[in-house]
Amino acid sequence: MTFPLFRPLTGSRRRRAGVALAATMFFARPAFALQPLSEFLTHARTWNPQNRAARATAVQRDAEIGVSTGNLLPSLSAAGTYTRNEYEVTTAALIPMTGGGTPGIPNIVIQPQNQLDGNVTLTVPVINVGNWDRRAAAKATLEGARADEANTELTVKKNVVRDYYTLLGDEAVLLSAVSNVEIARHNVKLARDRKESGTGSELDVQRALADQAKAEQSVTAAQLGVTNTRRDLYSLSGLDAEPATGFPEDDLHEEETFGVWNAKADGVPSVKSAAASRMAAEEGVRAANSAWLPSVSASAEEKFTNATAFVGGHIAVYLLQATASWKLDTTLPAQIRAQDAAAAAARANEDHSRQAAEDAVFRDWQQIHADIETARSSRAQVVALKLAASLAEDRYSSGVATQLDVLQARQDAFSADVARIQADADLAYARLALRLDAGQLDAVKETR
Repeated sequence: MTFPLFRPLTGSRRRRAGVALAATMFFARPAFALQPLSEFLTHARTWNPQNRAARATAVQRDAEIGVSTGNLLPSLSAAGTYTRNEYEVTTAALIPMTGGGTPGIPNIVIQPQNQLDGNVTLTVPVINVGNWDRRAAAKATLEGARADEANTELTVKKNVVRDYYTLLGDEAVLLSAVSNVEIARHNVKLARDRKESGTGSELDVQRALADQAKAEQSVTAAQLGVTNTRRDLYSLSGLDAEPATGFPEDDLHEEETFGVWNAKADGVPSVKSAAASRMAAEEGVRAANSAWLPSVSASAEEKFTNATAFVGGHIAVYLLQATASWKLDTTLPAQIRAQDAAAAAARANEDHSRQAAEDAVFRDWQQIHADIETARSSRAQVVALKLAASLAEDRYSSGVATQLDVLQARQDAFSADVARIQADADLAYARLALRLDAGQLDAVKETR
C-alpha cells in the first residue's frame, strides 16, 4: 500500500509559518482562536478516507486468517436428495414367478419409485503442511496490514501538521500584507505632502503609488493562500479552521543524542510493515516447498436412504474413510523460484525502509540543531533592530530624522521579529517531525 509522500515545511512554507507567529504578536486580533493541533489530528484519525481504508483493510486481513484457520479444522456437510424413478424395481420384477410363484423369496423393493437419500459427512484434515504455512503467511500479512494502518495514520498526521503550520503562516502573511498596505498608503500621503511643500517630486509620488499597488497585490495573494490552505486542512481532517492567534516561544532546549533517536527506527510503522511483508514472503516460500509433500485427511459419513435392499434393510449406514493425496507437476519448481524472488525483494524493501527511516531521523535531528542556532541569532537581531527603531524615534523627536525614517525602522524591527518567530516555528516543527519520523504517534500530546 502506498500513500502520497509527505512534503516537509521548507522554503516559502517555512517562511510563512514563521511570519504567522510574529504577526500574531504585532497585531491586535479579535477573540478567535485556531483550534489546537490535537483536535485536527483526533478528528482526522476517524474522518480521513485513507485512515478508514487502511483500517478496513486490516479487518479484511484478520478475517482472512479466520478463513485459513477454518481450512485446518474439521468441517461438517449435509446433503439431501429426492429422486423420482420412472419404475419401481423389486425382486418380484427381477425374478419372474412360475406356476403359483416361488415360495420363500420375499418381494423386496430394490429401487423405490420415490427415493430419498441423505448424507452427513465429517471431514478432518490430518496432515496438510501447505495449509499450515499459508495460515502463517496470513498472520504475517495481518501484521503488515496493521503496520500499514499505523503508517497511514502517521502519514496523515504529518500532512495535517504541515497544513496546520502552513495555515498559521498564511494567516500571518495576510496580516503582514495588510500592515504593508497601511504603511504604503502613509508613504503616499508623505510623498504628496512633501511635493506640495516643495521638498519632493512627482517621481516620489509615483514610486509611492507603485509600492502601494504592489502591497495590495500581496494582500490578494495572501488571501488566496489562506483560502486554499484552509481547504487543504479540511480535506485532511474534516474540520473547518478558525482564525489563527498566537504561538508560544521555543525554549531552545537540546534534544537527546542522535543515537537515542536512531535506535527507535525499528519501531517506525513503515519499517514494521516492510518486516511483516518479508515474513509473509518467507512463509510463502515454505508453503510453496510444502506442495511437494502429500496431504492426509479422514472422513466419516452417515447415509440415510429408503433404498435399503442392499444394506439388509437398514435405513442408516456409516462409512469411514482415510485419504492420502500427492500431486506432482512441473509448475512446482517455477512457483518455488517465484516465491524465492519475492522473498528476496521483500528483504531488500525492508532494508530500504529501515534506511529511509534512519535518514529521516538524521535529517530532523540535524535540522533541530540548525534551527536552534538560527533562533538564537534571530533573537540578537531583534534586540538590535528594536534599539535602532527606538533611536530613530528619538532622532525624529530631535528633528534630525524624518517620519519615513521612523516608519522604515519600525518595519525593519517588525521583519526581524517575524524572522525570529519564523525560526521558532521551524524549530517547533522540526521537533515534532523528529518524533513523528521516529514512530511516536502521540508526539503532538508530548510537545504541547
